[in-house]
Amino acid sequence: MTQSDWTNFLIAEVHNYGGFFGGNTVTFDAAPLAAPDDLRTLVIDTPALDNIRDRHTILANMVLALQMDGDRVDHARLLAAPTHEELRDALGPARLEGSLEAPLVLSGRCPSCERWVLGELLRPAGCGLCSAAE
Repeated sequence: MTQSDWTNFLIAEVHNYGGFFGGNTVTFDAAPLAAPDDLRTLVIDTPALDNIRDRHTILANMVLALQMDGDRVDHARLLAAPTHEELRDALGPARLEGSLEAPLVLSGRCPSCERWVLGELLRPAGCGLCSAAE
């Protein structure tokens, strides 16, 4: 799976959790970061959530990386949230394997886009989301 297989989406509004018959889905409107006028209604099944502990923690203004097959979301990965609390709540406790040789930055606030992002996305002058949208 390459990075080009993924598209970063900004959630505009969450419609519901569970679908019509109490299914394990979340439905929301979102637009690609690179095309903010391309608003789409998307449905994600719980098994497609890669790093999100519970579908009920997905909220408006979060940024998700989505891997799609047509209109179906195969994988969803949380990249950013408006607040630290929302990001940590959605991700759940950090899963660390073994001991660390150096400090590990789990998340941080980007001074450019003002989002809380995964530590792996932080850059000296911003984050990977800011550069991806330019």
